[in-house]
Amino acid sequence: MKIFRFFLSATILFASFSLSADAPLIRIDEEEAAPEVEETGHLIELRDPNADNRENTPPGALAAIVAAGGVIYDWAPSPDPMRVTGGANLVDALLSPDETLLVLLEKTGAKKGPNATRILCFNLLNDKLVRAFPVKDRKLSGAAFVPGTTQIIATQLAQEAFQQPDRLIAIDLRTGEIKRESQPFAAEIRAFALNASNSFVNLKGDDAILMIPHDSFEKSPQTIQTLVREPELLLTPDGSRLVVYGNGRMELYNTGTPVPELISSREIPDDFKPSRALAADNDASVLIFLDPSGKGYLYAGGIFRRLEGRVTGIGCCRVADRKLFLGIEQKESINLYLLPNEIEPEATCSPGELRPRMAGRMFRLFPRTSSAEPELILVDNRANIFLLTVKPRRWQKRLIFEAPK
Repeated sequence: MKIFRFFLSATILFASFSLSADAPLIRIDEEEAAPEVEETGHLIELRDPNADNRENTPPGALAAIVAAGGVIYDWAPSPDPMRVTGGANLVDALLSPDETLLVLLEKTGAKKGPNATRILCFNLLNDKLVRAFPVKDRKLSGAAFVPGTTQIIATQLAQEAFQQPDRLIAIDLRTGEIKRESQPFAAEIRAFALNASNSFVNLKGDDAILMIPHDSFEKSPQTIQTLVREPELLLTPDGSRLVVYGNGRMELYNTGTPVPELISSREIPDDFKPSRALAADNDASVLIFLDPSGKGYLYAGGIFRRLEGRVTGIGCCRVADRKLFLGIEQKESINLYLLPNEIEPEATCSPGELRPRMAGRMFRLFPRTSSAEPELILVDNRANIFLLTVKPRRWQKRLIFEAPK
């Protein structure tokens, strides 16, 4: 009996040794959980065969091409952790070149990260959310449409949790897929603009401009040297001129050549460091510059003139008739200026006082150029979308989409 027990113990010991040889020991304290983005707000896609997201939309319109068929979306915005008064955690908003599609970028995740991004596409011809999808594990800081395509190019911020660098990514709105990625950048993106052919980027800590052709997106960018310190970037509406502006100087480039050619360079007012600019025409002869302190300057006829009021940095130009709309701090209003000569407002409107009332603050403002009388698309910080019609006596407001609270 003792001999049997000896052989049994030896057999168990041998089996245990064999198993340990095949499967190495795992130290529990060395295991690391994969990072996860906290779910903030929600987005649920529901199948509905009767849902027609292309209703009242011409087949060739971008809103029709992008719209998902047979689905509806249950969406609640991710709350903005920086505002105790509420609001959606919006990153950016952009209007399609044909003015049929409005796209919102919304950040999800905890305040300290890691983060992801939701992309929400609204059909402005039928007032519906027609496509929505997450861009998982990607923290985006802005985007712009690539003219003539269904793609947007977005600026991506580095996230160590996912081993992702600062770079540009191209996203197809029809599928929600990331189609291409640029080379990684050495620093965070400070300024970004694009036209039909190229993306232009400036990185923090560097005054050079990087040019990334869309047909060779993954290759190393070309470099444009500039005398502008801490430059910001603006492209004219047709993309033919690039304005590089910043601390003390502005430069104008022709983008119609393989390497953009410098057209002019000049100083800007000493006490003024613009962070945003608008172009009222395609040759950059009429420009508007805004700074974070509330100053605004009109540049026309080679002269800088100070605009009335403290501006908020929100604004747009209706290029066809050279009408400038600027957000003003007083009563959260919009001033209308007639360009290129007027620096005092022609009219003023406070959208929050128009019906339907809005509790949110202005987030983005876009012009509609296809309408006979001036119209504006207004997005507030709660992700509500409005149509403003500019009337001689009293502007009108219509709710296009009300975000769930």
